[in-house]
Parts: sequence; C-alpha cells; structure tokens
Amino acid sequence: EGYRVLLGYEEAIGFSCGGIIPDKDGISALGVIATMAHAFYAKGKTLTSHLQEIYLLYGEFCSDNGYFRCDDPAIVKKIMEQMRNGGKYFDQVGTYEVDSVRDLGSPGYDSQAADKKPTLPTSSSSPMITFRFKNGCVAQFRASGTEPKFKYYMSFEGSQERIERRSASGWIQW
Repeated sequence: EGYRVLLGYEEAIGFSCGGIIPDKDGISALGVIATMAHAFYAKGKTLTSHLQEIYLLYGEFCSDNGYFRCDDPAIVKKIMEQMRNGGKYFDQVGTYEVDSVRDLGSPGYDSQAADKKPTLPTSSSSPMITFRFKNGCVAQFRASGTEPKFKYYMSFEGSQERIERRSASGWIQW
C-alpha cells in the first residue's frame, strides 16, 4: 500500500509491468519487452547490448531456485521453526557464515534493523526467511501459497560461469 510497483515477477509464472495489468502476465511483459527492443533498435542498440551495460553498472547475478513437494503443511511449519531455532537464528549453516537474517513470519525479525523489526510486511500464514551469507549468497525459503510446495530461492553475485565453477567445486552444496 502506498508503493508504486515498476516491475513484479515470480520466476515460474511471469511479470507484472507497472500498472499495465495488476497480475503476473507473460503477454503484457512480452509487449513491454518488444517496446524496449524497438526503442533500443532505434538507438542502434540491442536488448543484449543494453543488458551488458547494466551488468557493467551493477554486476552480474545468478539465481537458482526450486521446490520440494510437501503435502503436509505441518512439515513446512516444522522446517521454518527449525530455521528460527527458537529465536536464536544460526550464525553458521554448514561451513558458511551467516551475515544477516530476515524473517517475515509473525512477529518478524531483521538482524540488520536497529530495532530488529523488518520493514517489509510480515505474515503468520505465509512466512519467508532470508539468510544472507558472508560469501555473498542469499537464500530465501517459504511455503507456496497455492501449491503443496516448500520453495527456495538462491542468488549469487558473479557470472554464470563463475557460479557453475563454484558449484562444481563444492562451494554450493544442497
């Protein structure tokens, strides 16, 4: 409420571009991308060349996401409770040091906030926990709101080639 959304997306469904259509929709996103491609082409550029300019400005990021099917909501709740560790969030997961934690369950927690309260909305019915690791990895976990799935989202700064090399060397382990 009170926010102007420029772009919203879910990796599995589609994109919501500004106020065009207030839901994730691949057709409207295609129209926006086609308009962008036309505008760049008129300037002698391509979408790919513009994307490279963005990479130079902000860096490259790779993501890996997926889910585990879970037909019992009590299991997902138990997983989330274990990640919360009774309010004493883990400072290490395996060999990886945790830099910060944000829990958007109720009542909510954000280790980076001075008052430890998240600025994003919290929800007891659809909580999400985010771990930021000192090595740059960000991992988010949540239950699907519409399907019997426990979802994870991981992102890493760096080129796809570097991420694949790290994964192959055991830097990323599932």
